[in-house]
Amino acid sequence: MGELERAYTRCPMCRYIFRAPRVSTYVTIGREPDLCPKFPGRQSDGSRAIQAGITMCPSCSFAAREGFDDLDLSSMQRYGLEERLREDGLLRVFRTSPPPWLAFHAAEVCGQERALSARELGDLCLRASWVCRKEREHPFESTFQLRAIRYFLRSLKEDRLAGRELSVTTYLVGELNRRLGNHREALNWYVNAARASGDDPTLTWLGRLIEQQSKLAKEQAA
Repeated sequence: MGELERAYTRCPMCRYIFRAPRVSTYVTIGREPDLCPKFPGRQSDGSRAIQAGITMCPSCSFAAREGFDDLDLSSMQRYGLEERLREDGLLRVFRTSPPPWLAFHAAEVCGQERALSARELGDLCLRASWVCRKEREHPFESTFQLRAIRYFLRSLKEDRLAGRELSVTTYLVGELNRRLGNHREALNWYVNAARASGDDPTLTWLGRLIEQQSKLAKEQAA
C-alpha cells in the first residue's frame, strides 16, 4: 500500500530530536464521498498513511503538517504554544498513550496559535475524522466532522475562497452534514456547491458527486 520511512527531525519548539514517520510512496484506489482516500489492504494501513502527514513531537506535543525543518518559531510563538499545549484537556488525558487522531488535534491547537486559516484548520479536522473512521473511533469521527464544519463555515465567511477551493469547501459542508444526519441542511449546501462550481470543466467529478450525494440525502431525509 505504501512505504513508511523514519527520519530524524528537531522540534522547532522544544528542540527535542526524534524519528518521525514519513510516507515515501503510497497507492490509492479512489476516494469516499467526503474525499477520504481509499487504500488497498487493511484499514489500519490506510490510517497510518494519513497519520504520517502530521509530525508530532513526543516530548512537547507540538504538531504540524509542514516539515519541522521549515518552521522557525519566534520566542513569543513558542511561549503561546507551550501554554496552549500544557492546558489542553485532550492532550493532558491522552498524552501518555496517544490515540491515532491525537496528532491532528495537537496540530489544530498549534495551528490556532500560529494563526492558520480556517480552511487549513478545517482540513486538519477532516483528516482526523478520516483516521477515526478507519480506526473505528466513531464518536470521535463525529466530533471532528462537527469541528471541520465549523471551520469550513468560518472559512466561507472570512477567507477569499474561489474556484475549486470554494466549490469543494461548500460541498464538504454538505457532505459532512449528511454524515451527521442533517440531511435537509446537506441538500441546501449541495445546491450551493453546484452553483459555485458552475460549468467549470475541471470540476465535472464534483458535479457527479453532488448529484449522487444529493440523491442519497433526499432518500435519507424521506
